[in-house]
Amino acid sequence: MFRRSAQDTGLGGHYRDVMHDPIYRRLFAFPRMVRDLLRAVGHPDWLGDVDLGSIEKLPAEYVGDSGQKRRGDAVWRLRFHNGWLYLLVLLEFQSRSDARMALRNLEYTALLYRELDRRGELGAPGRWPPVLPVVLYNGDAPWTAALEMRDLVAPVPGVLSPFQPSQRSLLLDERRVAVDDLPLGNLMRAVVGFEQSRTPTDVARVAEALRGSLRSPQDTNLGRAFAAWMQQMVVGISPGQAGLELGETLEEATMTLVERIAQWPEQWRREGVAEGRREGVAEGRREGVAEGRREGVAEGRREGVAGQRALLRRVAATRFGDAVGERVERLLADTEDWERLSAAAELIATAQTEADLIDAVSDVMHRPGCL
Repeated sequence: MFRRSAQDTGLGGHYRDVMHDPIYRRLFAFPRMVRDLLRAVGHPDWLGDVDLGSIEKLPAEYVGDSGQKRRGDAVWRLRFHNGWLYLLVLLEFQSRSDARMALRNLEYTALLYRELDRRGELGAPGRWPPVLPVVLYNGDAPWTAALEMRDLVAPVPGVLSPFQPSQRSLLLDERRVAVDDLPLGNLMRAVVGFEQSRTPTDVARVAEALRGSLRSPQDTNLGRAFAAWMQQMVVGISPGQAGLELGETLEEATMTLVERIAQWPEQWRREGVAEGRREGVAEGRREGVAEGRREGVAEGRREGVAGQRALLRRVAATRFGDAVGERVERLLADTEDWERLSAAAELIATAQTEADLIDAVSDVMHRPGCL
C-alpha cells in the first residue's frame, strides 16, 4: 500500500525499546490518534463502512480459560455495518521483526472472542464481530517476519491446507513508509516523521507541521504527549542535550527547540576551533605533513561553513516556511565568515516576522569588514 522511503533513518533500536513504549501507549490512548491510524492504513473497500465517530477504548487484558493473563497493547471497537469492528493495535519496540507476531495476534484474537462470549456480546455463530490486528513497527531493519499465521506452518498438501489456522495482520513499518503517502493532516505523518528524524532540526520541522494539526483546545493533552516524545527524541539523537528542557506544551517545545538549534552552531564553532587547534599542534609535530595539514584544515573549514549555511536554511524554514529558508540560504551563499553566520543564527532564533528576518540578515551580510 505504501512506497518505501528513500533511506532507513531514525534512532537506534535500544533507545526506542526503552523510551518509546510508554510514549506510544500514551499517544495511542487518544481516539484521534487511533482514527488517524485507521485512515492511514485502512483500505477504501472497508474503511468507508466504519463509523470513526463511534470509537470506544476497551480493556486490553484478558484471562484465558486456564486463568493465564494476556495483554494486548490496545483494543478499540468501532461501529461497522450492523455490528462492531474490533481493532487490536500491537506496538512493537524491538530492533528486529517478531517471528511469532502472527501467532501472538491469533492468540489475542481468540482471547478477545472468549472475553466477548463471557460478557454475552459475542453474538450468534456466523455473526461474530470481525477483528483487525494492526502492528506498528519501528525497528532498525525492515520487517521480514510472516504476517499470515498460515505461513508459520510447514507446507502441507492442498487437501490439508483448509485445516490450518489462518489470520493476517496489517503492518505499518514506520521507518520505511514515505510520509507523503500518508493523508494530509493525518497525525500519523508526525509519528512517521519523528521516527525517521536523524537530527534535532528534523524533529523541529516535523513538530512545526504538527502544530497546525493540533490547534483545537481538545487536542491540548495530545499535544503534550507529542511534546514529551520530542524531549526524548532530541536527547536520543543528541545525548549532549540531556539537560535540555523543551517545555510541556507542543508550542513551547517547538519554539524552544528551534531557538536552541539556532544557538548550537556558534557553540559547535567554538568547540571545533579548539579541537582543530589541538589536532593542528599534534599534527604539526609530524614531519612532512605540514602542507597536507593546511589543505585539510582549509577543506574542513569549507565543509563546515557549507554545513552551517544548510543548517541555518533549515532552521529558518522551520520557523517561517521553505520560501524564507531559501531566501536566507541565498543571502548567506557568498560568506564564509563564521561571525556573520553566527549573527544570522541569532537573528533566525529571535526575529518576529519573515520581513524582519530577511531585512536583518541582509543588513548583516552587507556590513563591511568582520563583525
